[in-house]
Amino acid sequence: MAGPALAGRPCLRCKNPDAPYELRNVAACQDCFIDYVDSKAVKRLTVLQRETRTSSRPEPRRYVAGLSFGPSSTVLTQILDKQARYHASRKGSSPFEPLVVHIDTDLSNSNSSSSSADAPAQRLLAKYRERFPNVSFECVHLSKVLALKTIDWTTLPVAAATAAGEDDTERLRHFFDSLPSVTSRADCLRLFVRHLLLGVAMERSYSALLLGHSTTALASLTLSEVANGRGFAVPWQINDGLFTVCTYGGRSADGDGAGAGAGAGAGAQDQDDDDDDDRKVQFPVYYPLREILKAEVVTYLGTTPSVRDLVPADDASSSSSVVSHKDQSIEEVMARYFEGVEGPYSGIVTNVVRTAGKLDRLVSSRYCRLCGITLDEEGDSTWAGELGDDPAEGAGGSDVSKLCYGCKRSLGG
Repeated sequence: MAGPALAGRPCLRCKNPDAPYELRNVAACQDCFIDYVDSKAVKRLTVLQRETRTSSRPEPRRYVAGLSFGPSSTVLTQILDKQARYHASRKGSSPFEPLVVHIDTDLSNSNSSSSSADAPAQRLLAKYRERFPNVSFECVHLSKVLALKTIDWTTLPVAAATAAGEDDTERLRHFFDSLPSVTSRADCLRLFVRHLLLGVAMERSYSALLLGHSTTALASLTLSEVANGRGFAVPWQINDGLFTVCTYGGRSADGDGAGAGAGAGAGAQDQDDDDDDDRKVQFPVYYPLREILKAEVVTYLGTTPSVRDLVPADDASSSSSVVSHKDQSIEEVMARYFEGVEGPYSGIVTNVVRTAGKLDRLVSSRYCRLCGITLDEEGDSTWAGELGDDPAEGAGGSDVSKLCYGCKRSLGG
C-alpha cells in the first residue's frame, strides 16, 4: 500500500530522508516510488515484446490500449507516453506506436451526436491529447459493437435493424433495458467494450491489446467471474498471453457482414454447420499494471497533479462507504471489497491474482458466442444441475446451447 510513512524513516532504496510514501511496507521517496511503478509496467511491456516478436530484427511496437478515464487506464496512458518519448529519442530504437482508445458508453444520445466534438467523452479526450502528445487517441462509440462479427448476434435479444426505425444507439439501449439485473448489464457492457477494443486492434493490424487492470482490479475480476458462473474463464480473462478470437457467420448484428470486426473475419469460410466458427485467430492481450496495486496507482497519479486532474472526481476515489448493495453489480461490490482490504491485506490480494495465474486454460473446439471463452460443457451442465436450472431456458428464445453458463445467466436472469 502507498501512503504516508512514519516520520523519520528514510527511503529504503536511496536513503533519502524525505520519504513520504509507504511502498509494500517500506518507506519510499517520490522518485523511487515513481521508478517502482514505471519499472513494473516496463517489465511487462518487455515481456510482451519478447513473446510477440516474430523475427530477430527490431519491429515496430504497435499497441492498442483501453482508456476508461479511470486512474489505472490513465496511469497506463502516462507510462505509454513516457515509453513513446523515450524510444523516439533513442537512435536506432524500433518505433513505439501506442493507440489509446476510449469506448464511449453513453447511450443517451444518438450515434451522430455522441461522436461530435461537444460530447463529454470527446471533450475529456481532447485534454488527454494535449497532456500526452506522444500517444494517439481515438473515441469509439459503444454502438459500433453491433457491426462486429466476433459476437454471434443470433444468440442475443437485439432488435433487428430497420430502414426507417431505431438507430444503433437506440437498439443497444433497448437491449440493456431488457436485461434482468444491474449485474447482467455490467457484465454485458464489459464484454462489449472488450470486443470493441479487440476489433480495433485486429482490424488495424496492431501487435497486442493492453488493458489497464491493476492487481486489485484483476483480483476483483477473478471473483466476480466466479460469482457470475464463469469461473472456468478466469485464466483466459486475467492472464497475459494469446486470446482466441472467433468470428461467426460472416454477419454483424445488422446482417450485412460489414463492420469494425471485418479485419478479424476477412476471408472467412462458409459454415458447414451451425456450431462451426468461420475463423479462429490468436491475439495477444496483456495487463502491464498487473503487479501494481490500486492504492499505488492512485498515489502515482498524485505525484503528477496535471495528470491527476484529468481523472473525473467520482473515479479518483472510491473510498465512500456503501450502506446497501441493492443497486450495485457484482463487479462493483467485488471492486469495493478488494480496494478496502488491499491496505492491510495486500499480500492476499496479490496471491489471488498469482494463484489464478497458475490455472491452466481450458481448451475445447467450441467457444461461447458472447464472451468468447472456450465452452466448458461438462462444467456448465454441473452448474445448471446443482442450481436446478433448465439449460434450455434463459435467453428469451436465443440458441443458448452456444453460450456459456455465465452468459446464459446474464441474458436470462
